[in-house]
Amino acid sequence: MKNRQEIETRIAELRDERARLTDELDRARAEAKQAIIDGKKPGGTAAALAERIAIVDEAVAELQERLGAAAASAERRQRTVRAEKALEVTAERAKLARSVDDALTALAAAWPAYQEALRKDLGSVSAANGDVVPIERGPVANRQNEVLVRTLVNAGGMGLARALGVETAIRERHAIGLAAAEERVAESLRTELLRVRADSPQPNVAREARQELQEMEKTG
Repeated sequence: MKNRQEIETRIAELRDERARLTDELDRARAEAKQAIIDGKKPGGTAAALAERIAIVDEAVAELQERLGAAAASAERRQRTVRAEKALEVTAERAKLARSVDDALTALAAAWPAYQEALRKDLGSVSAANGDVVPIERGPVANRQNEVLVRTLVNAGGMGLARALGVETAIRERHAIGLAAAEERVAESLRTELLRVRADSPQPNVAREARQELQEMEKTG
């Protein structure tokens, strides 16, 4: 007998047998007692039945131990399967976790460098008539930075902002990424270059620049 069902079936059979043997033992003892009362030699049936019951009890006890061992083995198998499955999904999560760690590490390195570049360049870009509104608050330090928060909301929505404990009035429809913000600055500088060319004393250069400006106004 190897499986749980077979063991449980055999235990039930032995318990039924024990109940039958107990009834037989009760009758045999009654007969043996009556034989002694009558002055006769009692038979050995009662002793044999008692021995048989003891053996059945030992067999039941052993089978119960096997049942307990089988249950423990089944539980260990279940725990093993659960742990292995959990380990698999944990390994997959770990890949995502590394991606998060790498992204935050990259952000921690890139943001101060970007702020430093802003501090150095913002004045000259503004003097060149660049539209610095999307990035002008970037150099702000030691408090919530509107430019970074706007980028964060643009990248991950309000859910990511809240997960990081960032409370802000900026909503997704107003958010813009840093690259898009810098593109706006670059576009404004390209427009300034066209304005400069439109003021050129060379008619062909000026005319071409004005046409480009008109096209930009139409598409803008």
